[in-house]
Amino acid sequence: MTLISLIIVCEAHLETPQYKSTWLSHFPPILAAGVAIALLILTPFWAMRFARLPFLGTFIETNNVVASLGRAGWPAYDAGVQYRDHLDSLNGEPVFTARDLERLMSVNGYQPIEAAFTRPDGTQYSVTITPIPFPLEDLVSYYIVPSLVGFVFLLIGLWAYRLRRDRWESRALVLFVSGVSILTSTLFDISTTRYTNVLWGVAVLLASGGMMYLALVFPHPARIVRLNPKLRFLPWAGVALLVPAMVYSVLSESNRYFYGTMWQLGYLTIVLGFLLLIGMLVWRIIRAQSPLIRQQSRIIIFGTTIALAPIIFYLAMLGSGNAVQLRGWVFFPPMIIMPLSITYAILRYRLLDVDAIFTRALTYTLMTAAVIGAFYGLLTLLSLFFQRTIQANNPAVIAGFMLLLVIGLNPLHNTIQRIIDRLFYRDRADYRRILTSLSRSLVVMPNLSQTLRILDQELNLALNPERFVIYLYNDELGEYFPHATREDSAPPYPAGDPLVEMIKTSDHPIWLAPGLPLPARLQPVPVYARLNGYVFVPLRYENRLIGFIALGPRRSGDLYTSDDLEFLETVAGQSTLALENARLFTNLRRTLDQTLEMKNLMDDIFASMATGIITMDTKRRVTLFNRAAEKILGIPISNVIGNTLSKVIPGFGKQMEHAVENALKGSSQVSELNSSLPDRGDLILHLSLSPLRDARLGTKGATIVFEDLTERRKLEAEQERIRQTFGRVVAPRVRDRLLADPGNLRLDGDKKIVTTLFADISGFSTFSEKNPPEVVFKTLNSYLSLAAQAILEEEGTLDKFMGDAVLALWNSPDPQEDHALRAVRAAWNIVCRSQEMNQGITDPSQHMVFRVGISTGPAIIGNVGTNELFNYTAIGDTVNIAQRLQASAKPGQILLQKTTFDIVSGNVVVSPLEAIFVKGREQPVQIYSLEGLK
Repeated sequence: MTLISLIIVCEAHLETPQYKSTWLSHFPPILAAGVAIALLILTPFWAMRFARLPFLGTFIETNNVVASLGRAGWPAYDAGVQYRDHLDSLNGEPVFTARDLERLMSVNGYQPIEAAFTRPDGTQYSVTITPIPFPLEDLVSYYIVPSLVGFVFLLIGLWAYRLRRDRWESRALVLFVSGVSILTSTLFDISTTRYTNVLWGVAVLLASGGMMYLALVFPHPARIVRLNPKLRFLPWAGVALLVPAMVYSVLSESNRYFYGTMWQLGYLTIVLGFLLLIGMLVWRIIRAQSPLIRQQSRIIIFGTTIALAPIIFYLAMLGSGNAVQLRGWVFFPPMIIMPLSITYAILRYRLLDVDAIFTRALTYTLMTAAVIGAFYGLLTLLSLFFQRTIQANNPAVIAGFMLLLVIGLNPLHNTIQRIIDRLFYRDRADYRRILTSLSRSLVVMPNLSQTLRILDQELNLALNPERFVIYLYNDELGEYFPHATREDSAPPYPAGDPLVEMIKTSDHPIWLAPGLPLPARLQPVPVYARLNGYVFVPLRYENRLIGFIALGPRRSGDLYTSDDLEFLETVAGQSTLALENARLFTNLRRTLDQTLEMKNLMDDIFASMATGIITMDTKRRVTLFNRAAEKILGIPISNVIGNTLSKVIPGFGKQMEHAVENALKGSSQVSELNSSLPDRGDLILHLSLSPLRDARLGTKGATIVFEDLTERRKLEAEQERIRQTFGRVVAPRVRDRLLADPGNLRLDGDKKIVTTLFADISGFSTFSEKNPPEVVFKTLNSYLSLAAQAILEEEGTLDKFMGDAVLALWNSPDPQEDHALRAVRAAWNIVCRSQEMNQGITDPSQHMVFRVGISTGPAIIGNVGTNELFNYTAIGDTVNIAQRLQASAKPGQILLQKTTFDIVSGNVVVSPLEAIFVKGREQPVQIYSLEGLK
């Protein structure tokens, strides 16, 4: 009762997501398997101990009741002892337990013994029995064969559990096979040493409950279970109700036959579980929409029917009260097929080679059964024919059967294989026929479309994939490009793609099985998750991957098998040559089309381009002379082709041929020629010469590409004159900016942080009044040139000259990280150089000195004026402050605004001054006097 309750509790957690992978969900199958393994270890010792004792000639089970197991040749059986008789005493000594029976038989030995029995109707009788050694064939039939079957049963279930322990089907299978293993391994014990009679009764219920549970939930939960999941516990609940009565019946001595009634009920529950399992599987075949479920159901029906039909018949007879002789060789070996079929149904869609394992195992199992049946059938027929018993060791019979076996073994194998294929693989294609058809159809022809169509048609008949794409290597693009007959988009794959690299390193097709993790190299790329279920078949030609076949999942829902992959590998081998020829032909045709297109394009380009082109062979004869060359040189094409340049081009011809000589030696030449032609006058030509190569890189001539630079040189000279003139009117940086982009001529401005320098010659107005204009102009230009030179050296922008003052900007139009420091250095040079200039002027009245103001801040920079006449300047409070600082400075003094000082404080020596009020500003301006540079 405790075990069944534990199963129900743990099963309740089994499909609950939060408990799915906990130890609790694995405890019931592990516990049941542990009990089964323990019994497989213990029962051999019990069996061997019993087999060494003298054998009474009948099996005695619970409450000393004669078991149903028995056969002719056993002493008690031959003496008239029957099923359900009760053993009372031996040689007058009462027998109560199995230990009493063992003790009395050990003491008596093989001497005749008086055994007293009571029939179910109360009739008592005694018989004298001569014990015998326990027959080896009965030990094999009743213990060794059932135990081996139980061992294999358990081994198969544990194998499925090991492979897919995360699946509840595998755990349920372990519970079922553990119950069956307990039954088979203890079958001998319950009628001999009787250590496991209680466990036997519970195992009967456990096996029946496991079969009913599988009927409800495998291979897919029944509709009533999906609607109400708790209904799946009904089998276990029913078993739990019967367990107390089963245990009581075995332990009770008041009613010696009650245990038999409960065992019969247990046998009938197994029969009921079998019928329920078969019925639910048939229902799923009829009603299930998924082809996978229908296929799994067919597999389990086949395996369960073959495996359990004999033993179910035996249990049904026992359950109805009719004793049937148990033949271990007949009833137990077929049982192995059932867990194989269930395990196969669980694993077929998760393991690639399980199809081959199952079909081979089933084929050879059925062949073995057929051969054994044929042998004993032959013995029966011969016995009937000769009217006497023919023994199995008859040499003539063995020789004749071996002859028949040699003749009929292969046909028998093929027949059984075809039957299995029809039952389980009805959609399996005839791969041999398809490969034969492909070998005939895939003639080696450079027709990619036809090759794709043939492959698509045959693979669709064989496997019916959702997608079919062939990737072939594109030499030009360096990637594997998709080709498909259906309207289906597929991405190209670069040669270094992880998927391509994986295909390159694989010698066989790659199947990305659904439900399993992707290979490690594909996991970092999320887009590969959509390729689950795909097969990629490499196409190799001369040990080089020329492409691969990509097949989507099968439309039937079935997954690819090892036979499918071997078939695809063979298809790839047959089609590789045709695909490689088609690929090369396609690439060649594409290259030819591109070459023709390029030739036409080059002809059009040569005809339309303004650059002259001349090609010459090694004998210096002209082979190409385009229209531009004709126009530039003024010579008709007809006069040039086939002649030498020195002959047809006066003046330039010899110079060109001299340059061609150097080009033919393998070096490219660039030169500029000046000469005069009769019809054109003076010409300036820019020549580029290079050797003309053939397909083998041999020199076959030279190419001359030349431009007429005559007009360009004239234009460049005119532009330089304009540039020099314009540069005298505006600052060079502003000039270059305006000439670089016509868009810079617009009347607009940008707000920028700039440093402004305003310098004025102190006392110049008085000087102008006292001196003639000629002297004033000369002196003014000298000092303003000095200031302009100092500004330009620091890459400042000369904004304007205003009488005897100059305005300069930094950080515009181009950004300058140290704009403030540049302005300070320029101001210091202006003052210092003006003082140096004064030392060279003998007339003190002509000594001039600058006052300078510098400020840093935002200003609007741009073109100010009209569309016809404008000035590039700065406008804003920053400019105003610089002018006011200059006005407040003493002769030879440089005043810095605080913002400017904060920027250059680490590079200058200053004296702080009192703040001054600037016209137009309410707040005073903090100023500093520049005393020097660090």
